[in-house]
Amino acid sequence: MLASIFAIALAATGAMASHTINFSSNCPSAIMQLPGRGNFNPGSYTFDGDVNGGIASAGQSCSQDGVPCISVEFTLDGGFSTGDITLIPPHAYTARAAFQMTPGGSSAVCDNANCGPNNAFYKPDDYTAQRYDSSPDAGINIQLTC
Repeated sequence: MLASIFAIALAATGAMASHTINFSSNCPSAIMQLPGRGNFNPGSYTFDGDVNGGIASAGQSCSQDGVPCISVEFTLDGGFSTGDITLIPPHAYTARAAFQMTPGGSSAVCDNANCGPNNAFYKPDDYTAQRYDSSPDAGINIQLTC
């Protein structure tokens, strides 16, 4: 009996979610910050476990926090993942931003400073800009184009 409980517990811990981020940009200061994991340049990355509070940004001179640039914010959490484009000050339009949650496909695009609250947050309660994916292994494709 104890061996069965141990085997079930071991199997449950081995089923950790895996999340893939595909980040592409031609902008000079494109950067992606993943708290607890570090800063990353454009590329493809796969992480075991949740990725919380990620932010990818691009423009001429963006900080690791995406200021003062357009940014894609995201959390990849086994079963409840979300992404959005932010233009909430001090963020500002500096590049075309697009993302797609995978595998579900919900997406947003902001290709001008007035792309609207259905595509980007301009103030903290623009929730129509937020996209979700309920897949345990959800990922995100991010494109930032200068």
